[in-house]
Amino acid sequence: MNSMQFDHIKDPLVRAEVMRSQAVAQGISNTIDAIGGVLRVLTAKFAKYMAYRKVHQTLSEMTDRELDDIGLSRGDIETVARGNDPRPRREAYLATVVAQHADLEKTFDAKGVAVAEKAAVEPGVADQGVNDNRTVAAA
Repeated sequence: MNSMQFDHIKDPLVRAEVMRSQAVAQGISNTIDAIGGVLRVLTAKFAKYMAYRKVHQTLSEMTDRELDDIGLSRGDIETVARGNDPRPRREAYLATVVAQHADLEKTFDAKGVAVAEKAAVEPGVADQGVNDNRTVAAA
């Protein structure tokens, strides 16, 4: 607050009263602005909750077959209603599993013997056979 705007008031008590009144008015204005901000936040949260309820209710009313048709399960309803789509994560997970499986296929042959072990034991021999879990002495 700028006290120079009240320099034309000569009486110090009147000037103080006017300045106090202006400060109170400014405080009331700030309070109203703050209440408006809180109401905007509450309105947005309420609208978001109502949208959540509508999506949750709609998905809950669907049959398991209908949910499966759109790539969801009953366990996904809460996640989808909150605005998250579990399908991209699931697809990324499946892509990772497929890649790991491909890596394992490169590492092991069809009978489960490691390709590196096979080359180290007898280079040039393509098939070692199935591991019968016997010790070297027993074989």
